[in-house]
Formats: sequence, structure tokens, C-alpha cells
Amino acid sequence: MNLFENFEDIINEDFITKLKSISTDNLGDVEVAVKGVFYTLVAGLIRRTNSDMSAGMLFNQIKEKYNKSSIPEDKSLLFSQKGLIEKVAEDGSKIISQIFPAYKSPLLSMIGSYANTSKNVTVITSGLTSSLLIDLLGNKISSENMDKDDLIYYLKQHHELLLQQAPESLMEKMIPALGLQELINTKIVAPKKPEAKSAEEETVAPTTSSFSEGYNNDSSSETFFNKIVLLGLLALALLGGILYFFWAKSGDFSFFSKEEAPVESIDEELMFADSLDRVSKDSVQVNVSADSSKTVQASSTSEFVVLKQYVNDKTKGQGSEFDFKSIQYIDKSFDLTNESIPVIDSIAGLMNANGRLQIKITAFSEGGDQKLNNKRAFAVKKVLLRKGVNTIRIDAGSGGNGGNYPKIKVVTK
Repeated sequence: MNLFENFEDIINEDFITKLKSISTDNLGDVEVAVKGVFYTLVAGLIRRTNSDMSAGMLFNQIKEKYNKSSIPEDKSLLFSQKGLIEKVAEDGSKIISQIFPAYKSPLLSMIGSYANTSKNVTVITSGLTSSLLIDLLGNKISSENMDKDDLIYYLKQHHELLLQQAPESLMEKMIPALGLQELINTKIVAPKKPEAKSAEEETVAPTTSSFSEGYNNDSSSETFFNKIVLLGLLALALLGGILYFFWAKSGDFSFFSKEEAPVESIDEELMFADSLDRVSKDSVQVNVSADSSKTVQASSTSEFVVLKQYVNDKTKGQGSEFDFKSIQYIDKSFDLTNESIPVIDSIAGLMNANGRLQIKITAFSEGGDQKLNNKRAFAVKKVLLRKGVNTIRIDAGSGGNGGNYPKIKVVTK
């Protein structure tokens, strides 16, 4: 069974009825919201399979989240155990932040608009659906002993199915909101199933060797020609290996060049940011006063150095947040000062050198103007995108009332 069939088995009529019962504000269509989130997250997973490095990270993230999952094997128990559905939804919200860091804010806004659900219902359905999806994939990986290549093959099988089953009205909102244009622009090619070497394949080598020995008995001219061809092939293989090394080291496994790589439209992101006041505070706000121990204070001259040392220090866990007072905005606007650009360029260089690094940019303003804050956060993100950082590694949003500078949180490293 594919993901869509497995998910349909879970969200039957009884499941949707119970889900509706846990909320007092049953606005909009809960079933439409759940399926909308599911289709959107599957699209995000398919997109991540286009990058070998990103797929490797995804494989490890799914296994980690599955091992920590609170979802019982019998999904009906989600509603019978007190507080369990809330915990699963909360865990799912964290899953979206880690696996789809750039999707969270626009996803909630888009689903709220698509299904006409309230802020509370949208947050619960998105978190719950995310947890269920990762549980399905984690169970698949565990039960079938899948590796990264098996996961890529399995997810790519859902590309055509997604285009067939996702409602057109959802696709019209999903694609521009989340930068998923390649889903419809990329030609669908049947994925090649990874296969282990068989015993027959292993016997080919001696046969080839015998053939080579016989071939060496040919005329000297033919032998010389074959040596030239062989040397040429070896040279090409060596060159390919060198290019692959630098390609892998750069952390960019996209099938597109940096100039051609499809990324989220900043204008689209700003458009959806304007409606973020309807979504959960968890998706766009950072409590400035709480947990201050995780905020790393540093002088303007050493902020980037402190961030770099933290990222490279394997003994320190992820999740710390850094004040970047060296990044400033022109008064009451989202325009960056000229002095801010080199600082952001340095952060882009750090991210390009550390392929696992994912961040969240939180911006503030006097009075806590949420629209202005979102535009300020996306202004920083825009500079990072122009420097070749993949949009999926950057989340950005409002932090409420605060100073004229952003904070940068290390989500993963």
C-alpha cells in the first residue's frame, strides 16, 4: 500500500468525528484541512529526494522521530488517552520545524485559508497529520529494513500519485506558497529500484577477466588502441571523482545550478506572511523573556565568531539563539543597512560550509508590528538565498516587540 492508502485507512469517518470533538471552534472543514496538510507534506518529502544530502538527512530525521513517537499502534487510542492527542500534535509541530523549517509559517497560513479552519484547529490538524505521516514512514523503514536509497525510491513513486489525487484547488495554493513549482515542471520518470548485487553479477568479473586476457592476444596495434581508450576512461573517471568531491563538500546536491535552482518566491512568502496573525504563536513567535539561558549574548564584533564556534562545537547541542545586533534595519522599515550585508554574507558562507545547518530568523520592531517583523526576517533570508543557501534550511518569522535587529536560532547543526 502507498502512503495515501495507508493514511485513508487511518482518517476514517470515526477518526474525523473524534478529531472535531476535541475543539470548541469547529470552523471550516477539518477533513479537508487534514488531507491538505498531508498532501502538502508529501510534496515536501518528494522535493527533498532530489538532493542526495537532503535525503540522507531526511532518512535520519524520520528514524529519530519515529523512535521517539508517542503514537500507539492502534490509532483509535489517540482519543481515549487523556492529553495524548495534544502531545502528538505538539510533537508534530516540532517535526515540521525540523524537517520542513521553511514550510511551517506559510503551511499553516495556506491550510487555514484553504479549509477555512480556525487558528487552533489548523495548528492541531497540521501537527497531528505530520506525526502520523512520519509514523507511517518510520514504520515502513523499520519493518522493511529500508536504507536511504530505498526511501528515495519509495517517495518518488508517490510523485505521479500526488498529482493525480491532490485537489486542483489545493495545488493552486500549495505550489506558489511553498515554492514547489518543480513538482509540475519536472518530467515524471519512473524511479529505478535499488538492487543488491546478485550471485550472478558477482561471477561476471572472472568472465570479463578471461575476455580481457584473450583480448590481449590480438595484434599490437589493437592493444595499443585499447590502452589509449582505457587511459582516457580512467582520466574521465578521475576527473568525475574530483568534481564529485567538491560537489559533495559544498553541501549542494541539487540537480539544478544555483542560478536555476527553484526556490520559494520572496514575494509569495511576504504575501503569506501578511496573514500569519491567524496562525499559531508557536509558528511565528519567540518568547523574548522565557528561557533566556539559551540566548547567547555577544558584542557586535564577535557575534559571527561566537555563532561559528557554536556551530563547529560538537559537544554543544542544537537550539541556541543568538542576538545579531550587527544586522540592523533602516528605522521603521525592513530595509537592511549597508553594514548588515557582509554579516549576512558570512552567515551564508557558514551555512554553505555546513550542509546540516538549519536556522530560524526571528525579527522584531518597536511596537511588535507583525507584518513589518515578517518582512524584516524575510529580508535577511533573501540575502542568504541569493548566496546559494537552500530555502528549505531557513525559517523566518516575527518575534513581536523588540529591538532593531534579528535573532538567529540554530535549529539543527
